[in-house]
Amino acid sequence: MADAVLAAVKVDVSLTELRSFERPRVAAQTALLRVEACGVGGSDPELYRWPRHAPVIMGHEAVGTIEEIGALASERWGLAPGDRVALEEYLPCWHCSWCRQGDFRLCERADFFLVADRFNTPRFGMSDARVPPHLWGGFAQYMHLPFNSVPHRLPEGMPADLATLAIPFGNGFQWAVLDGGAGPGKTVAVFGPGQQGLGAVFAARCAGAVQVILIGHTRDRARLETGLRLGADSVIDAQTEAVASRVSELTQGRGVDVVVDTTGDPDGEVAATAVAIAAKGATLNLNGLGQKIGVGDIKRHYLTVRAPRGHSYRSIEMALRYMHTRAELLRPLCTHTFGLAEVDLAIGATAGRALQHAVHVVVDPWKQPELQ
Repeated sequence: MADAVLAAVKVDVSLTELRSFERPRVAAQTALLRVEACGVGGSDPELYRWPRHAPVIMGHEAVGTIEEIGALASERWGLAPGDRVALEEYLPCWHCSWCRQGDFRLCERADFFLVADRFNTPRFGMSDARVPPHLWGGFAQYMHLPFNSVPHRLPEGMPADLATLAIPFGNGFQWAVLDGGAGPGKTVAVFGPGQQGLGAVFAARCAGAVQVILIGHTRDRARLETGLRLGADSVIDAQTEAVASRVSELTQGRGVDVVVDTTGDPDGEVAATAVAIAAKGATLNLNGLGQKIGVGDIKRHYLTVRAPRGHSYRSIEMALRYMHTRAELLRPLCTHTFGLAEVDLAIGATAGRALQHAVHVVVDPWKQPELQ
C-alpha cells in the first residue's frame, strides 16, 4: 500500500513485531518526517525490558527529511519540504514556566521523573502507539511531528547515522561543558564509555580541557579505545586498577575539576569515587540514584554537586556543529546498522549482549521495508 507506513512496535517485554500503519495526514500545524536513521539510545535496553510499556514505537534519536509540512508548522520551525533535521525526544507543553524559559527537558508535562505516568511520558520513543496517528517513535519509516516538536536543522551534507548522535553528544556537552564547566585549564573525569560518556569526552576536548580521563570496565575495552581517539588522554579500567590512586598519579595529586557520571550507578560507588578524586572546588555531575556521599563530604571539599537531566536546545546545537566539523574523526563510532526487522538485535547490541564491539548502533527503517 502506498499510504502504509512500516514500524517496529514493542508489544511486550523484550518483544518487537513489525506492523503497518496508515500514513498520517498533515495539518496546518504538523509535519511528516521521512526517517533516514534512528540511533539506539543507551536507555533503550532498559526501556525495552519495562513491563506495562507497550505497545510503543521506540526510537528517540531520529534524523530525517521533512516530507510534508503545514503552513503554521513551517512558519514556526522555519522549515520546508526537503529540509533535514534531528529531533529532540521531548514533546513539551510550551506553556509551563520551564518551557517558557526554553528548558524543555524540565517541562512539567514531559519530565520523566515527575509525571504521574512515567510509562507514557509525552516523548518520541515513549508514547503509546495506540494513540492516533500512532507514529511517535523513530523505529518507523515515517514520524508524525506535532506542533510541539523540537527539530534542529542539520548542517549541510551531514550523514544521517552520524547525526543520530546529536542527543547523546548533546547530553555530553550539557553535562561536561554547560553544567560542569569543562574548559581551558580544567581536568575532567568521565565515568562510563557509552554514547553519553564518549560525548562528554568529545565535548570536554572541544571546550579546551587540559586533561580528560575516561573510566570504564574490562568489557568496555573497545569503547575505551574509542575514547582515546576522541580526545581522552588516559583511560582507566576500574576492575583492574584503583581509580583514586590512578587519578592522583595522572593529576600529580591535585585531582579533577569536573566529574561526569554517565553510568546511573544505583549503588553509589561512582559517587564515592567521584568525591575521592575531586579537586577542591570541583563540580560533580552524578547520574546515579543511590549516592554514598553526604553534605560533610561536599562541604569539606567545597564541591558543587549536580544531577544531570538531559540536554538543552543549546547543547544539541553545539553538538551538531562540532560533530559536523569533526565528522571524519567520529565516523568510526557508528559501528552497526540494522533494519526494522532487526530492532531486537540492535537493542541487544547496544546493551553489549548480542554483538561484541558495538559503540553506536543505528536503525535504518528502509533497509528491510517488507513485512516478514
